[in-house]
Amino acid sequence: MNLRSVLTVALTLAAPALHAQGADEGTLLIRRGGRDIGSENYRVTGGDAGLRITATASYAGSRPPTELSGSVERTAQGSELAFQLEHRGTAGSQVYAVQKRNRLTIRRVERGGEQASEAPGSSSTVLLADSVFALYLQLVPLASDAGRPVTAVFPLTGRRISFTAQRLPTAPAGGALIRLAGGLEGELVLGNRGELLRISLPALGLEAVRKRE
Repeated sequence: MNLRSVLTVALTLAAPALHAQGADEGTLLIRRGGRDIGSENYRVTGGDAGLRITATASYAGSRPPTELSGSVERTAQGSELAFQLEHRGTAGSQVYAVQKRNRLTIRRVERGGEQASEAPGSSSTVLLADSVFALYLQLVPLASDAGRPVTAVFPLTGRRISFTAQRLPTAPAGGALIRLAGGLEGELVLGNRGELLRISLPALGLEAVRKRE
């Protein structure tokens, strides 16, 4: 019996982010308690216009199969964002989130109904989905040496979490460590070329480790 979750994400960020998160692509092995429970293929591309991230995650589980596909776009200043997530399965649903300046509007469309809500937004807001690890790369250009306050919004559930993203040097690999602390705790480990090596999220009991080629 299998549960399959697929998320495709398109993300456009400010041009300066390219210096913090370089081009990268690969496969992550998703683990719980040291056991592989899924995998995620992702790709990061960029240029002067911005940064784009795409990801597809698949998990083992129970039937019926479930598929999620979505996208995120962000203006250079981060004041305008657009998010779309489509959940296919027995309880199919679509989620849309749009941020204009400092106002975030979330609309959820499900079988038999539709709901809309508004919440504050800012240039340090990121839009995430549970268990889709490549989305956390949005935090790389936002992280600072002192630890920058960030707000994560999960449009599928409406959950809102405040935390800090701190960039630390790593040795001897010469890469970087992004440490998340506060309402959301975890780590993103980058290699010396900015490639993603590992993401761990202790609250979910999950980690994603780059598959060796």
